Amino acid sequence: MKLAIIGSRTITAADLPHDLAYYLPPDTTEIVTGGAKGIDTSAAEFAEQRGIKLTVFPPQYPRFGRSAPLRRNEQIADYADGALAFWDGRSRGTMHTVGLFRTHGKPVVLLELPDDKAE
Repeated sequence: MKLAIIGSRTITAADLPHDLAYYLPPDTTEIVTGGAKGIDTSAAEFAEQRGIKLTVFPPQYPRFGRSAPLRRNEQIADYADGALAFWDGRSRGTMHTVGLFRTHGKPVVLLELPDDKAE
């Protein structure tokens, strides 16, 4: 399974109640991220440490300008088989991507981890 690990930039693996491996389906063969700070970076590091194939879709600003992050989210939703989303309760980008997966009829697990650091 190509699993997208997405989420708020305010969340890293250190903020999770369990090791990232705890959340992955056993049939995960590839991790897909958008290359952003936060959980995307943690997911990429996890994949590299565990020898799991990693695919990163960075936003293509020269091509798409300000809409590059939204286009990147569409690429991720098209490519991955499902998503694991870590949300701080505020990130619109995370919820945009969750909505794309749901529109495509692909499974999404959404875990809300409020950003206590912002208060």
